[in-house]
Amino acid sequence: MKHLNNDTSAAIATAISGSSALITFTQAWQPVITFCVGILGIISGILAVVYWSKKINRLNGKGKN
Repeated sequence: MKHLNNDTSAAIATAISGSSALITFTQAWQPVITFCVGILGIISGILAVVYWSKKINRLNGKGKN
């Protein structure tokens, strides 16, 4: 009789099943995650433009000190 602590085939089957579940989950949510990352990129780009616009105006003497 095998002990459960030494059963490598059960451990391998569990790892395969777990990784398959993870891959299925990531494939199902991939469009949502891609959309959120895209929106985050757009927002960070807008904030970068605002920051550098203020910085350039400050260096040119047009903005506040």
